[in-house]
Amino acid sequence: MGVGTPLDGEPAVIARAIAERGSDMVASGGGQAVIDAAGRIPTELRTPELELVIGEAQMVRGDPEAALASFRRAAAGADRPGPAVAWRAIATHFLRGDLDAARGVLGSATGSDEGVTPRDRALLQVWAAQVHRRLGDAPRAGEEARSALEIAEAAGDDRALAAAHNVAGLVAAMTADHASAETHLRSALAAAERAGDLVVTAQILSGTGTMEFERSAFAEGIATYERAAQVGETAGFTPMLAQARMNLGLLKWSLGRLDEAAREYADAIALYRASGSREVAYAIVGKGDVHRERGELALARAAYQEGLALGEASGDRQALVPALYQLAKVVVNDDPDEALRLAQRAVDLGWPDLPWALNALGWVQLCRGDGPAALETGRRAADAAREQRDRFGLAESLSLEAMASRDPRARRRLLEESRATWRDLGDPLRGTLAELALARCSSGAAALAAAEAAERRLRRMGAGLSVSGPAGLARFVASDGGSAPVEIRVLGGFQVLRDGVAVPLGAWQSRKARDLLKILVTRRGRPASREVLADMLWPEDDSDALAGRLSVALSTLRSVLDPERRFPPDHFIAADASAVSLRPEHVRVDVDVFFANVDAALAAAGEDARERLEAAEASYMGDLLEEDPHAEWAVALREQARAAYIRVTRALAAAAARLLAHRQHGRQQRHAGVAAHAPTDVVVVEGMDGGAVHEGGQRGAAPVGMPEHPRPRGPALPRQRRRLAIGGRPVMTQANEAAGLDHA
Repeated sequence: MGVGTPLDGEPAVIARAIAERGSDMVASGGGQAVIDAAGRIPTELRTPELELVIGEAQMVRGDPEAALASFRRAAAGADRPGPAVAWRAIATHFLRGDLDAARGVLGSATGSDEGVTPRDRALLQVWAAQVHRRLGDAPRAGEEARSALEIAEAAGDDRALAAAHNVAGLVAAMTADHASAETHLRSALAAAERAGDLVVTAQILSGTGTMEFERSAFAEGIATYERAAQVGETAGFTPMLAQARMNLGLLKWSLGRLDEAAREYADAIALYRASGSREVAYAIVGKGDVHRERGELALARAAYQEGLALGEASGDRQALVPALYQLAKVVVNDDPDEALRLAQRAVDLGWPDLPWALNALGWVQLCRGDGPAALETGRRAADAAREQRDRFGLAESLSLEAMASRDPRARRRLLEESRATWRDLGDPLRGTLAELALARCSSGAAALAAAEAAERRLRRMGAGLSVSGPAGLARFVASDGGSAPVEIRVLGGFQVLRDGVAVPLGAWQSRKARDLLKILVTRRGRPASREVLADMLWPEDDSDALAGRLSVALSTLRSVLDPERRFPPDHFIAADASAVSLRPEHVRVDVDVFFANVDAALAAAGEDARERLEAAEASYMGDLLEEDPHAEWAVALREQARAAYIRVTRALAAAAARLLAHRQHGRQQRHAGVAAHAPTDVVVVEGMDGGAVHEGGQRGAAPVGMPEHPRPRGPALPRQRRRLAIGGRPVMTQANEAAGLDHA
């Protein structure tokens, strides 16, 4: 009897049909039809067998109170519920997360075999195993699962076999017996398909998706849970829909897709609350994870505390353990001792998330300043993650070890391995965090540009970065918002900042000290001989006093850069008897950052390319040292910066033209037969391969009057922002307007 089987006729006929075949009908997706038909059956015809089937249908449809009332009527007059009533009641309590009530029924169920089918006996053992598994008792769950399999195999009952293999697989996964778990789940799915049992099929797919999550196969897990949701919807299995949505949230969160995860968790919470299920704790904790990643600590804390209260009430390890270790991460600022206690308790409980609990403990230890303990905990987490094939947990443990290590080479090696693992998992958010950590391990303009690019991408993905954020990698790679000790700006004009504050002109005392710094900037860290520097600064003077003058200018420059002498004399400017050089690893120079941004932008591909190009273009504030247009020592670097800026604007304009062509093509497809109107303002730029790109993405010669190689000419533009102009308008304004991207 399937979903489409009619339940028509006299009430007595309907009652007999439901009692005999209704359970199979519920399993194949006809639960609502059974409930609807039962409403036409008078009380005097509602036998215990009929009440069992009606209750089973109510359980599947997500009405646990009605289901339990039906089961009480089925067991009326019995001192203890028999297996047929017991397994259904236990399943109902289990599906709504009330493990205490489930254990109560289990303890009171009779073991009598009188009038009991093998299927009912096997399913009682199945749900007993499920309860013990959820409570973290793997040995007891294993015993019950083996007993269920023996009964089901002896009876040759496919429905019972499917349920028994499913729970046996889940129990095997608890003990990291992955081969057995996969074998059991394959056998379970085959038996469920033979039986046509959609309800158990949805449960098996859920178990399979959970195993895929546990081995960090997140994309596979998403596909499996989408299928579980589809099967659950076909079966009318409401509790499974909530569970599928919750796990889809977890999987998408694990891939750094925070907005999508938040929507899945919200849907799951609504479904769980509608049925009064305590399993809502899983989705609430997941919602807390999204808040934590975004840096919303108060909201995260409230969610974790609510999830923890639900987990404590039910004893459900799958709610309790994550709530403990995630709450530890967000209370570490306010109460580091409590954070340590929470994380340690999660570790002591272990299953289901020992590697993640250990990672949380390690981050808390690091926040408390106990690096050696954090390093050891990170190694324990890595071992546990490898044993469980948990690549997510492993990647985080590598980051933890890196940040706890005092060896710079070990830190870089661990972070590179962590980044590679995140990338392999397809998690751009945490992979970018590892990139940021690597950039923080280095110095110089390239590292600074890489860090700024990583921070932009993280903000775009919704990640929160704060030195007072939750325990985790983001906290330790966040900038404290302070400025570089010394920043030198030469694009669009010369300016020096100490700790973010501009050095006033009067502080220099000597124009030659300013010029010396400018010359050193144009050398980009390369040493310049003292003789060459003296000739550049005093070209008309060849007296013997030049060496002394240079020494005075050097001393003045060092005093300007570090008036309070917080650093060694050669920290910013290195000098010996023969040469002088700027130390770019200790000084932020805007032109060096610009070149690093250009290199990263032109090497980028995909969605990241445009963002990097825009960042590079935005960092060009004007011609280098505009106030020194005739200084020969500035010419080469000035021209190099101009050329780099032109390359970036052309690449951006080409990208805009390609986007316009794509949009035009889409419009043509949507409005077939409508003639396209030619644009009146044509943008022509040179593509990256040298060919001219016209508006619409076509290549060819530039129109008459349009220069192929525009260059800045004439007097310098104001300091606030220069833009390379073509035809009286900035290049990027034309390109963005052409693509419909300029909303000013």
